[in-house]
Amino acid sequence: MKLISVNKLEPGMVVSENIYTIDDRLVLPKGTVLDSKGIERIKSHSLYNIFIEDEVKPVPKSVPIKPKAELSYSEKLKNSEGFIRFKQHLEENAEKLEESFRMIANDTMPLDVDKLTEPVYHLFVEAGGTAGVFDMLHNLRDNSDAVYMHSLNVSLICNTLATWMRLPKEKIHLATAGGLLHDIGKVLLPPELLTKTTPLTPFEQKTMNEHVVKGYELVKDKDIDVHIKNCVLMHHELRDGSGFPFHLKNEQIDEIASIVTVANVYDEMTSQRLYRSQICPFEVIEQFEEEGIDKYDPNTIMTFLSNIVNTFIANRVMLNNGKTGDIIFVNPNHLARPVVKCGDTYVDLATNKQLSIVAVI
Repeated sequence: MKLISVNKLEPGMVVSENIYTIDDRLVLPKGTVLDSKGIERIKSHSLYNIFIEDEVKPVPKSVPIKPKAELSYSEKLKNSEGFIRFKQHLEENAEKLEESFRMIANDTMPLDVDKLTEPVYHLFVEAGGTAGVFDMLHNLRDNSDAVYMHSLNVSLICNTLATWMRLPKEKIHLATAGGLLHDIGKVLLPPELLTKTTPLTPFEQKTMNEHVVKGYELVKDKDIDVHIKNCVLMHHELRDGSGFPFHLKNEQIDEIASIVTVANVYDEMTSQRLYRSQICPFEVIEQFEEEGIDKYDPNTIMTFLSNIVNTFIANRVMLNNGKTGDIIFVNPNHLARPVVKCGDTYVDLATNKQLSIVAVI
């Protein structure tokens, strides 16, 4: 793999990473064999450099140009006033949350859970409740803040997931607060570690993992519910004992922390980061299907999976063969492989194993 100027691109070169525009719209997926049209498409978006594979492949035969498709569900949403307003308010609240966390860490502000979570409930209503939260979050790929925006996202997901689980209001509130505070320990880490643009070294990862204990030390003596404290301490623990910091198993893990764990992993993996592109949600869903029962609370992960896939109905996706289509049906026995309508063709990914979703567009 190598980085090359777009002016030096030639037909037959193979794209090694998903290519996105400045505003995070997919231009070409990983694995695309470039032809003259693909090269022009890249240049038309004012991109400067892209990663390509070392090998060159035969250029695929050209296909007839199709009429320009109508805007996808995602594109329509991004252009809506509601989405623009939600994104602005989320960014504003992320800045305020950072300030609050620093003041709490400096002991110049009390840890008032109700006051901290109030903006989350406003955002929840603004997004349209459980039906709209994931519509908003799926289309937010901003990588400018991997801590405080993430904390708000996780809190919104926890609120939604706890609601899907039909938990009582007091537990929904605990999950919302636990999700918001779970990464508070990162305010005590070196800033350069949080903004590093390349993968962490083993030593740096060890330091990063210390945010769990540092966060717990910060809140353990505060007048807040013990479940919230456990969310700070246990949100990286997994049922099979492969998590950290204590390698807890099964019922040793707090029930509210189990909700935060699922929300944290999903948002972390599907969000863009300074050192990597976001992972396609359906790849994450498939990973959850494969290892969910072993690593996560069964009721939590099954509730999450059975509901999250429905939030993608009517969304346009790109397949690994380059074709695009709209999701029209979810396969209950293989949630990561829905039925996609590509033009006049219905593609059942549960039976077409060689095909998969590589991006939601």
